[in-house]
Amino acid sequence: MKVSYRPARVFAMQLLYAMEITGQTAGEALPGVLESQPLHAEQKKYGMKLVDLVQAHREELDENIKAAAAHWELDRMASLDRIVLRIAMVELSYIPEIPMKVAISEAVQIAAKYSTDNSDSFVNGLLTGFMRNRGMVVTEPKEK
Repeated sequence: MKVSYRPARVFAMQLLYAMEITGQTAGEALPGVLESQPLHAEQKKYGMKLVDLVQAHREELDENIKAAAAHWELDRMASLDRIVLRIAMVELSYIPEIPMKVAISEAVQIAAKYSTDNSDSFVNGLLTGFMRNRGMVVTEPKEK
């Protein structure tokens, strides 16, 4: 049975958010997040991989967000948008087995569910810009 990674991405988002808000380490914030987000072992492992990669590459990720968001200051973005962007950029940059379209689609859907009304468009636009900055071709959705 194939395990969905969406709960792992949501878990990573929640853990990174808890760490940002409380100033706790991942280990300190983990028990509280796990109480609200039951996961299979494989999902927890993937979620922790995302958290570890975001922490290890945070400066680089934030520079990539700034480059893709020409007219937005990082600290003016919704916290969850920044976190979702970091997670997606980690997947796009360091986890080659995750297809580009999957990483972007998951980030857009998570942002739409958990952040502001316009977060899905914002995240999609920034990730598209990020991929273009890296020389990757991103196909735009066809208009209806």
